[in-house]
Amino acid sequence: MRFSQWLLPMVVGAIIFSACDKKEKNEFNKPAAYWYQNIVKEIKFGNLEGADNFYASLQSEHINSPLLPDAMLILGQAHMRKEEYLLAEFYFDEYLKRFGNAQNADYITYLKLQSRYYGIKNSSKDQEFFSDSLGAFDNFLDRFPTSRYVPFVQSMQVRFVLGQNELNKGIVNVYTKQHKQEAAQKYLDRIDDELESSTKPTPSHIPWYVRMFNW
Repeated sequence: MRFSQWLLPMVVGAIIFSACDKKEKNEFNKPAAYWYQNIVKEIKFGNLEGADNFYASLQSEHINSPLLPDAMLILGQAHMRKEEYLLAEFYFDEYLKRFGNAQNADYITYLKLQSRYYGIKNSSKDQEFFSDSLGAFDNFLDRFPTSRYVPFVQSMQVRFVLGQNELNKGIVNVYTKQHKQEAAQKYLDRIDDELESSTKPTPSHIPWYVRMFNW
């Protein structure tokens, strides 16, 4: 099981637990507008944990409230701005499951892909992250070929391919140092040489003290 697959349920569970604790302090049976206004207030104060707690109360007490979709969107975008990409993706996923339709699915999916794109620096050596993300980009382009967001998704996709190339180069370097030529060739074959040649990317800066323990 991937790290994100078990971490996200733990985070969401913590939010729900905290919301339950709030209810024990007589914070319950409030109008939907009360919870929503507090979500917005906490986001303005930069307290996203508090905003998550108020969201948990909103969705548990007013599961059909028309304020829920907006709450999910603003929380997803707020977590993305704070570089909490797993939680951002959680809210966008929830929106798609509950409120996605032909008019908004491409936009919400685009936001979800954005959270992955911005999160790339936190997963620079996660092969599965790159593979899953590139599959998600392909899926978007197949599902929404006429979407206004296609050029932006294609740009993110190219950067992901370049990132995967860099990762594969690092793996090739490791196997070469270990004199495992067959394994090195396997990852060398995965590098998109044509894209590398046409874009001439600048390698990511890796501090020497990090390079010592990685590549």
